[in-house]
Amino acid sequence: MNKNRKPYIVTNAAGVEYLLPTYPQTFRALMDDKETVKDVLNSLLHLEKSREIVDLEYQFEKNVDVFMPGAEPIRLDAWISTKDNRFINVELQNRLHPFFSDRMQLYNAYLTIRSKHDYNESEYFKSLPEDEKKTRYYELPETVSIWLCNFPILKSPEIYRDSWSVFSEHDVKTGATLPIFPKNKYIVVDLPKFIKLHEGVDSREAFWLRLLSKGPLGVPETEDPLFAGALDRLRVSVAKPELIDSLEAYMFDERHAEEAIIAEAYLNGKAKGEADGHAEGLAKGLAEGRAEGLAEGRADGKREMARALKAMGDSTEKIVAVSGLTPAEVEAL
Repeated sequence: MNKNRKPYIVTNAAGVEYLLPTYPQTFRALMDDKETVKDVLNSLLHLEKSREIVDLEYQFEKNVDVFMPGAEPIRLDAWISTKDNRFINVELQNRLHPFFSDRMQLYNAYLTIRSKHDYNESEYFKSLPEDEKKTRYYELPETVSIWLCNFPILKSPEIYRDSWSVFSEHDVKTGATLPIFPKNKYIVVDLPKFIKLHEGVDSREAFWLRLLSKGPLGVPETEDPLFAGALDRLRVSVAKPELIDSLEAYMFDERHAEEAIIAEAYLNGKAKGEADGHAEGLAKGLAEGRAEGLAEGRADGKREMARALKAMGDSTEKIVAVSGLTPAEVEAL
């Protein structure tokens, strides 16, 4: 294995180096084009032609000014507002962690609150007569939370994409399963399931999902201007130095990953060392982060994460870089 090889770079047969779009920084680089954002959304939303997005504005790491415990601000990966006042949040996630579904609901709440604010500040709403503004005081705009998950999340083996909404229990029992509030929904995409169910690229959606899950080497060469432009933005040769620097910093920032591993080890009871001492170490680790007693629990969490990455088809080199395990340990899983 080449120890100098960067886990976020892949090289094709012609020697061209590309960035993998699975990291926050490279995902933003891939999506930093209005026509690309529009094409990705229209591909994923499965809208009728008359409802496809025509024009939009987008912003990465959108701050949401709501009260939350702790000092860390709330940021949405990609925030999109359309010309006809629809609001969309796109989240690319690489790891399943405790309370993930809670996080999805929480981010949907952030999206709803911020969208209501921006809707009331829109030119359309401000142009309404004062009486109609009062009438529409509680009106919410249409919102969609899109979750692109690089890990198994959908239970059914037959689907890679699902739409989640709020339904009436009575309506579900009687077969009348229309959402109570159709203006708010989730689109959940299981990228490993997509790879299992789809070979090759037979649609625009398939190209984007394969690119996001397998990287530039996982999609065919193309003359399509949007696809080609997206691949060009991932070329290492055109990457700005600050992008590479941020990737290097990201590789060494294990804080969030370790918190997830620690919490998962704690919640699932993965302690295999001395029970009392290890439990004490976990408790201390949750409070202090890197307590000595967490070594065994952390190792278990890393092995489990590596198994998940291996099941997704990631290379040994990438798993080693992400998990911290040795190549031999990865191969033995």
